[in-house]
Amino acid sequence: MANDFWTTAGVDPKRKYRFTVQISAGAATGTELEAIAPLWFAKTVDKPEITVNTADVNFMQHKFYFPGTVEWNEISLTLTDPILPDVAGATVKMLQAAGYLGPQGATKGPIELKSIAKAKSFKVIITQVDAEGTTKEHWTLNNAFITKLGFGDLDYSSEDLSEITMTFRYDWATVETSTGTAFPE
Repeated sequence: MANDFWTTAGVDPKRKYRFTVQISAGAATGTELEAIAPLWFAKTVDKPEITVNTADVNFMQHKFYFPGTVEWNEISLTLTDPILPDVAGATVKMLQAAGYLGPQGATKGPIELKSIAKAKSFKVIITQVDAEGTTKEHWTLNNAFITKLGFGDLDYSSEDLSEITMTFRYDWATVETSTGTAFPE
């Protein structure tokens, strides 16, 4: 029963620190990040978030609101930056595989007209597990692409690990839970 949650033995709630992240297909194909599944150096990740945009209508001296389009908000992923694998190099290669060509690339040989393309999008898979490693939630972010890539900061007064942050935009997400719930159906 729902009222017995805190007193029932054997009930194990979902914990924030039990998760894995995987990047697969698209721009990630053939890069080191796709080969490492799951990303054991993932430190934090946002779970998907939905915003229902609204439209307002003024009618005489009243204002009425109506639900509008559904928007899946960007998510952020923070990775620690180990020496091996070369995560900084792998994230840059992901951006290049998506179509980014730096200014130096434009001056070498014949000009290659290339830009970041949606056709090179990929999937981000976030899996939340329990203490035994059993999947409790499995999120798939579809048609994801990088909107922000940060390589952290350096600080002589800190012994923290170096971090890389990535922000993704995606079209929609799906979730499957251990109770059989699937969204969207």
